[in-house]
Amino acid sequence: MKQVDYIIVGQGLAGTCTALSLLREKQTVVVAASADKKASSEIAAGLFNPVTGKKMVLTWNAKELFPYLLEFYAQTEEELKIKILYPKKIYRPFSDMQAQNDFWAKSTDESAVFAAAEPDNGAYTPYINNPFGGISTNFSGYLDVKTFIQAVQNKLKDSDSFMNETLVYEDLIFEKEFVQYKNIRAKKIIFAEGYHNKKNPYFRWVPVQGMKGDVLTLDIEDYPLQDVVNKHFFIIPLPNGSFRMGSSYIRQFEDDLPTAAGLKEITEGANTILKKPFVVTNQQAGIRPVVPDHRPIIGPHPENPLAVIINGLGTKGVSLAPFAARELVKFLLQGQEIDKSMSVNRFNYLYFIQKKN
Repeated sequence: MKQVDYIIVGQGLAGTCTALSLLREKQTVVVAASADKKASSEIAAGLFNPVTGKKMVLTWNAKELFPYLLEFYAQTEEELKIKILYPKKIYRPFSDMQAQNDFWAKSTDESAVFAAAEPDNGAYTPYINNPFGGISTNFSGYLDVKTFIQAVQNKLKDSDSFMNETLVYEDLIFEKEFVQYKNIRAKKIIFAEGYHNKKNPYFRWVPVQGMKGDVLTLDIEDYPLQDVVNKHFFIIPLPNGSFRMGSSYIRQFEDDLPTAAGLKEITEGANTILKKPFVVTNQQAGIRPVVPDHRPIIGPHPENPLAVIINGLGTKGVSLAPFAARELVKFLLQGQEIDKSMSVNRFNYLYFIQKKN
């Protein structure tokens, strides 16, 4: 029988950051994940941006999230000898004068740390439609998510800590002091399954919904900008000279395959933003796990403390995952209470409604 501290189910951003955070605390883990359950993280553009939404407001908990994510991923680069973190300015053009006025009316000393008026907005004008100027962000950029996840998986494989399989829930055995899966015994099991949580018999009551998104790869002619541009759609310059652009937001879907509707939506956006000709060279799609209040969901099952969840990172997985994993690890190892805004407890009433019915 193999003894570990934690079994982790799923290896998207949530599972990967949780595994790394536990390993850094000298805990032992086994991660179970299968290519049959594609994580949205595998095709994620990896953008992290402290200014969010059409109204350009500071994202939730930015003061803690963004300094920590830079520290977390930089440490990962050093540990694993990889390049994954690309800090970049994000230029966000104003859509009209009203948007410009609204931004300045809501500006605070805290938001000024993360975003300010771009003094040289004219430098963008030859390449994008930019009649009203815009803002530039700090603490922003993108993560090479695929390389990050694969590098951590390789690290797990080197220590025989990765299982390339879909976990069979019926094979789990919960005892008072441990949980067992096949020949592995652990103190707890952590479910980090993203959208696939809907099939989990322990946490399917948690309101994780799927939001499908398409992302395109473009070649853009005579486009030297190396900053990210974000005007409803993002345009990210990649090291190989191509660009990633997205994303679509599709609530009704049957699978995780790329869609004609997503292609149409994003290319129309490209035609609106860009002044230069472009060619679409690739299209991918994934299903992101979103929750009604747009906050992570972490913590133990209301009646089974050996079963734990981390989920609901949505479209901000790169920025939320390190922080959510850190807070979960503090709960697991130190007994630190999980903040109410992230705790699964805020949805426990749904479990008892389901149980009653």
